[in-house]
Amino acid sequence: MSEKRERETDKTSGDPVPPEIKITRRGFMKGSIGLAAAGLVGASSVPALKSLIPPPVTRCDPDTAEDRLVYKSQDGEWWDGLSGEFARKEDLQINQSAIVWWKPKELEEDLGVCEMTLNIVKIQTSALTVIIEEREQEDAVQSISEWGVIDDEGESVVMAFNTYKCPHLCCKPVFVEEDRTSPISGMPVQFNFQCPCHLSLFDPTTIIDDARAADDPNVGIESRPVMVAQLVEGPAPWGLPMVPLIERDGVLVGRTENIDWLKFCGMG
Repeated sequence: MSEKRERETDKTSGDPVPPEIKITRRGFMKGSIGLAAAGLVGASSVPALKSLIPPPVTRCDPDTAEDRLVYKSQDGEWWDGLSGEFARKEDLQINQSAIVWWKPKELEEDLGVCEMTLNIVKIQTSALTVIIEEREQEDAVQSISEWGVIDDEGESVVMAFNTYKCPHLCCKPVFVEEDRTSPISGMPVQFNFQCPCHLSLFDPTTIIDDARAADDPNVGIESRPVMVAQLVEGPAPWGLPMVPLIERDGVLVGRTENIDWLKFCGMG
């Protein structure tokens, strides 16, 4: 049988002492959330108070979106003096590369990033091989014109490759201009892309539609081949994806209709 407790009184005034209110953390959070929600609803119903509601968070600044390629600052590299300028096909010599920024709005929409670095390289067309559906194309210049920008009256082509992520374990491949040999096979590495982490080697003079990318369960590509610099050796599961280029008003522009080629390593 429970006993009814007598209410305590203030010993000085004799007035009843209000009962102690215990506030738990959960109760405090519920109350705070309720008050915040009520405040926002109230503010939204009063025109003068609508400015109190914070704007939606935008991860990328739409004013900085740019599908034209812009040279990235890099100390000691030949293009560092062009940092911040738009890339043009005539800037490069044969077997020369440069790192550029690419910031189209579609990157945020499809890949969840605001910008990425690409590597552009100029290749002599006489050294170029294009393989589509396992067949070498008779007219490599005509075939590659869909993916790169032709220069020097058909003698060279400028192409862009996704060196932001290697399809193996997401390192950043680099273009090797100096004469060196592969520690894996001893073959020449010069004028190829190589991953510095695990030494996968990619040949930009051999462009293929790599069906292995479409079959890789770890990527978001919708079951279609990807145009890549051919994987020569190393642990990468497939080649280094291209970013198709066009020329607009003399400036190199990265096309976005094949952006799903870049959906790997957590991108998109």
